[in-house]
Amino acid sequence: MKFSRSLTLLVFSLFVIAAKPAFAQTAQQAPALGLIAKCTGAKIGNAAASEGSSIFSGDLLSTDDSGSMLLRIGPMSLDLQKSTEVHIYRAPYGAVVELNRGTVLYTTPGNAQNLVVVANDVRVTPSLTSADFGSVTIDDPCNITVHSQQGEANVQVGSENRTVEQGKAYRVRAENKISYRKYLSPDADNYHDYHEHTPCAAADMVHGHPPIAPGQNHFLLVAGALIGAGTGVAIYKTLESPSQP
Repeated sequence: MKFSRSLTLLVFSLFVIAAKPAFAQTAQQAPALGLIAKCTGAKIGNAAASEGSSIFSGDLLSTDDSGSMLLRIGPMSLDLQKSTEVHIYRAPYGAVVELNRGTVLYTTPGNAQNLVVVANDVRVTPSLTSADFGSVTIDDPCNITVHSQQGEANVQVGSENRTVEQGKAYRVRAENKISYRKYLSPDADNYHDYHEHTPCAAADMVHGHPPIAPGQNHFLLVAGALIGAGTGVAIYKTLESPSQP
């Protein structure tokens, strides 16, 4: 009986010793990506979000019809407007945000760290040459609006690239509407293995609209400013203020 009990304790101890480094390694591999500075009517996954909560790579973040969420990721900020949903991931350059619906406002410091926003197959990359403040909105599954309030942003869709200059906004026509089987970082090598593409031209034909012609420009300059100059500057100063969390 004594021998049996000792053997059981020995096996259990060896299991704990072997497992401990693995658990420690997992914890070390998942540091917080950022934190929530302000929020109202917001969630992390299915749980209510609260100010000061940490966010991690792979988190699903969302706001309700009257909610908002301000994130701090190092020197960068991401402001989720009402009715917005994103997945956020760590990247070597900072973070990559997959916008599923709604509007995000971003601020970046204009140095080695950056924050990239991906909406369907449209990729928005703020310039590293200066501090940037702008927004990305999914108007519908095939149309994305990109507005650069301060600085510039490069927008890529298909093989076409355009620089959105300071003070300008473009309606960007996506090539494909995307439906996901599994969410993972848009920077992952196998990213395209986990979603389906539906050509936007085909989707438009269903609703009686003419398809986008091959080689047609994906960018349409928006005449009216999407964020008023005064409002935009006020938001930018709020996000950048050192007195904020």
